[in-house]
Amino acid sequence: MSMIVSSLKNLLSKPDTVRYPFERTDIPSNNRGRVVWDMERCIWCRLCEKNCPTKAIVTDKAAKTQTITRVRCIQCRTCVDVCPTNTIAMEPVYSEPGPAREVHTYAVGMKKGEYTVGLMPLSERDETRLRKR
Repeated sequence: MSMIVSSLKNLLSKPDTVRYPFERTDIPSNNRGRVVWDMERCIWCRLCEKNCPTKAIVTDKAAKTQTITRVRCIQCRTCVDVCPTNTIAMEPVYSEPGPAREVHTYAVGMKKGEYTVGLMPLSERDETRLRKR
């Protein structure tokens, strides 16, 4: 097929994507979603943190919190699989798009899946780039 024919076909056809977040889409049944904690079950073994391939999880045993950096998490499900108490689960939801690098903190005393939202600290590279502007 020539480039012109292909271009015209794409111009005149309906898009394959939806305009998320303005239009919602059906979430496939095999979607892993995102990681959530039930902090009342946690025994602070730190297996989730130790086995996370992207180092997205940080455990603070003294403060009794689990923090996950959402932009680092690749939804591989390793933390869910290694958790001996089933504290961690995957919820089939999409995260809202945005420019902020969110950090979600789960703490003892919060309901299952409830968290506080913070921002990922700026790296040295980001700080240097912002100073140049």
